[in-house]
Amino acid sequence: AAFADLQRVVKAYPPGQRDIDGGGFDVVRSDPKTGYIYVQFESLKKGFIDDVEFIVRSDAAGSAQGGVEVRSASRVGYLDFGVNAKRLNKIAEDLAALDSARWKAPKITGEAFPFYVQENR
Repeated sequence: AAFADLQRVVKAYPPGQRDIDGGGFDVVRSDPKTGYIYVQFESLKKGFIDDVEFIVRSDAAGSAQGGVEVRSASRVGYLDFGVNAKRLNKIAEDLAALDSARWKAPKITGEAFPFYVQENR
């Protein structure tokens, strides 16, 4: 159920939300057996690509309640001006909207992640 929720939210992601990803996105790989999703998001103006990977982790009992790990990176440069945080916050909000009891993720804020926010103003 966790993988299906994540896949549904990623595929329904609205390009242009919060003024980012206006160039759209492409789900490059989605593998329910391994719990892995790889997506490329594109900026509207300059066509920059960001790579985002998700993996649904199993707990000791083998259920998908172990959580989701995320890797999000800009291909060009060091700074992303907060784009990755906006994108991941939107995906986390949409997952929580499906089932707030099952989906909990810390919002990427200056309080929770001060180094990221300071570096990407």
